[in-house]
Amino acid sequence: MTTAAEPRRPSPADVARKGRTAADRRLTAPAVLPAGIAARALYERAILGSGMTPHPRLVAIALATYADAAGEIIRQPRLTGLVHDTGLHAGQVVVALTTLRGRGWIRQSPARARFDVADLALTIPNHVLTSLRRKATTTTPETPDA
Repeated sequence: MTTAAEPRRPSPADVARKGRTAADRRLTAPAVLPAGIAARALYERAILGSGMTPHPRLVAIALATYADAAGEIIRQPRLTGLVHDTGLHAGQVVVALTTLRGRGWIRQSPARARFDVADLALTIPNHVLTSLRRKATTTTPETPDA
């Protein structure tokens, strides 16, 4: 008795080969933050609330510790600094940084440079900032009657 073969599950390489659509690029495009907002705190809250796997989340929080309140990374940790801070292997940190870059959580300059020489900047994807704003408007803090 023969059974029909199950369809092959896509691998991460298949997904990467598929390419990103314009809609994907709009969703992961960096959001423009309003002036006067504590970008680092917002970034950390958004990362911790994201559904990302532990390694990219750990690397993102480690990277955020190098940022000032406005979210600017003055002293770049480079790959070796992130390896030291997280306790992950260099390859794991590179995969995590690639994931963060692909999902719109960091920007790399120059864009195609290796992570051990590139400057990194914190960004928040548009769809995440929209979601955070929506949550902020629907949940209003109760004020005690004086």
